[in-house]
Amino acid sequence: MLIQRVVTALILAPIVIAGIFLLSDGFFAVFVGLFIVVGGWEFANLCGLASVQRVLYAGLILLVMVSAYYFLSSGLLLWIGLVWWCIAFVLVVSYPRGVKLWGRVWQRSCIGFVILVPAWISLIQLKTYENSTFLILVLMFLIWGADVGAYFAGRAFGQKKLAPRVSPGKSWAGVYGGLASAAGGVLLAIWWENSMLSGSQWVMFFFLCMLIVVVSVLGDLTESMFKRHRGVKDSSGLLPGHGGILDRIDSLLAAGPVYALSLTLIGWK
Repeated sequence: MLIQRVVTALILAPIVIAGIFLLSDGFFAVFVGLFIVVGGWEFANLCGLASVQRVLYAGLILLVMVSAYYFLSSGLLLWIGLVWWCIAFVLVVSYPRGVKLWGRVWQRSCIGFVILVPAWISLIQLKTYENSTFLILVLMFLIWGADVGAYFAGRAFGQKKLAPRVSPGKSWAGVYGGLASAAGGVLLAIWWENSMLSGSQWVMFFFLCMLIVVVSVLGDLTESMFKRHRGVKDSSGLLPGHGGILDRIDSLLAAGPVYALSLTLIGWK
């Protein structure tokens, strides 16, 4: 399993990094949108929709994405994303008591839109910044670094479980390991780009990044909650060793909107 995970990651990571570096804003939006739409197809499975309905749901996700891009402000969509993730925190902590609030097929189907669309918009907004490559790479490496750190720290020291009713495999040691590995990556990025901001601004950016790691854990737990309710281990089998696209971007779905909105609030240009 570990070998499969590594091989798949070694194939996917260069593709994603190349997309960040090489694609213009429009092509980047399409590139990211493809992942989101496939994630929508997988999320339809977590909603309990049948095969043809899953395709229709993914198409509807695409339609809403395009409509939101042209007719709604990115700021509004990011705030919608933030509100959802605050609600998701309560649902995860209270699971399974709050299932009646989201357990029906139509309820989960509606939730998919506030999970997927703001995440897509957040990456489009990040791409418009002057230092977009740096900002998006930091976000990706935060998530990837936290994932790697959590995996190894959890296997070595993961006796105390984080949320056993939602995801028995996740532990507090994994969270701390993820934070440590992500912190190391951020400090390296700050050292590499130390001329971009002042010292005090870098301190703020560092703590923002640590917040994003915590939010990314919430994204992972939320998908785990939906999978547990649906009775499936993975969102699909598209990625050997990783499950589905949704299993790989669940942390990004939460981290992206909070990251982009926070940068806006602190006045990043």
